[in-house]
Amino acid sequence: MARKILMTVFIAAAYVYSSSFFCEYSGEHILVKFHQHIKHSERLGLIDSLGCIMESHSEYSDCMRVCLPKDCEPEQMTAEFSKHSQMVEYAEKDYNVRGFFVPNDSFYSYQWHFDGANSGSIQIESAWEIQTGNPETIIAVIDTGIAYEDYDIYAQAPDLADTQFVQGYDFVNDDFHPNDDNGHGTHVAGTIAQSTNNGLGVAGIAYNCSIMPVKSLGAENGGSVLDVADGIIYAAMNGADVINMSLGSPGNSTALKQACEYAYQMGATIVCAAGNEYNDGNPVIYPAAYDDYCIAVGAVRYDEMRANYSNTGSYVDIAAPGGDLAVDQNGDGFADGILQQTFSNFDFTEFQYYFYQGTSMAAPCVAGVAGLLNSNGISNPDKIRLAVESTAKDLGTSGKDPEYGAGLLNASAAVSFSVIADLTGDLEINQEDIFVFADYWLTNSPSADFDMNGIVDYIDFSVISSNWQF
Repeated sequence: MARKILMTVFIAAAYVYSSSFFCEYSGEHILVKFHQHIKHSERLGLIDSLGCIMESHSEYSDCMRVCLPKDCEPEQMTAEFSKHSQMVEYAEKDYNVRGFFVPNDSFYSYQWHFDGANSGSIQIESAWEIQTGNPETIIAVIDTGIAYEDYDIYAQAPDLADTQFVQGYDFVNDDFHPNDDNGHGTHVAGTIAQSTNNGLGVAGIAYNCSIMPVKSLGAENGGSVLDVADGIIYAAMNGADVINMSLGSPGNSTALKQACEYAYQMGATIVCAAGNEYNDGNPVIYPAAYDDYCIAVGAVRYDEMRANYSNTGSYVDIAAPGGDLAVDQNGDGFADGILQQTFSNFDFTEFQYYFYQGTSMAAPCVAGVAGLLNSNGISNPDKIRLAVESTAKDLGTSGKDPEYGAGLLNASAAVSFSVIADLTGDLEINQEDIFVFADYWLTNSPSADFDMNGIVDYIDFSVISSNWQF
């Protein structure tokens, strides 16, 4: 149905990715990574001897995308390359990766997922009293691109006009203009940092942070796992503090895992959608399932119940609003999707506000709060994970569970989170805190009176020293 209530609501086809997608990988290419010491000529020699052709060589992951001979199956050729283990670190299928969402058509009052006492919201308004983001904090959005500039056939989304962007990259078209040709990435970026308090449209969570657009998915909201891996490495190399990936695949790719490991070691907090395939076999989704490096986000509805599409499993770390377009539980006259500005029907210059649903919409909620925490001076990805998971509202089975992880994201509690004896606000106890404590001890500052006995003494020193992380 179509109606006008403050905004235009459109009827559009929904995009639903079925389990058949999860059987897909390229039948024409594989990925091969050689040991670093192997000369380029030797690499090409082996490729040629197996009847293959090198299509491309990534400067980021050092992987080669190799074209297969006619009538050769990927499994067969990965096995052949793997026989040469003295030269080849790994050979694997070139998995297809897609974004997780189901879009529908259509305004802060309609963003139920941001704030509200009786909804599955993240309680953002009180968090904004503490932090709205810092332009020096960079959040990379690895997706279909973002409508961030007026360029060629593309236009900037009006409600991103005040959002700050840093240089990104387009790994699909190999250029420095990662414009969106699908709409998914623009919607995701809006949740993180839509221009806010500008009298137009809707709000974003960390609206004063900077966004790095990285295009690794094409116009059909899909792409190669290598383009995603390269996007991760690019983002980390170029200063991304937080990386959002509202995408995934059931393919456990070494290239993807190594890219996540690299970004994590560079200090980036990686946030990933857990997947929308619960009703299609509930497969484990990567990169979300790389627990050592990534925060996996499931989706809840307005009533704080798990959305029926949201994947479950031990890898799910936390839940956030993803919406449910089949219901109107808050009674506002619209389906309970996540509202942001984007385009549809491949018209890159016409923008409206659309309700989407999916773990693709849940992940940027967590990425946005991670950006607020980083803006507060918390740069360690483990500490950001600690803050969001420790303060989450417990849902489902008591404690961490496969449906909700630690529970529903609470932005207000996360940005207020502290640990005892942390005097510098970075959630770590280190030498800097010891120096601050010494000053507080001399002045008998209440900030260092950890046992609250009215004085700063040796007992308080024992508290900070016992928690000191050498």
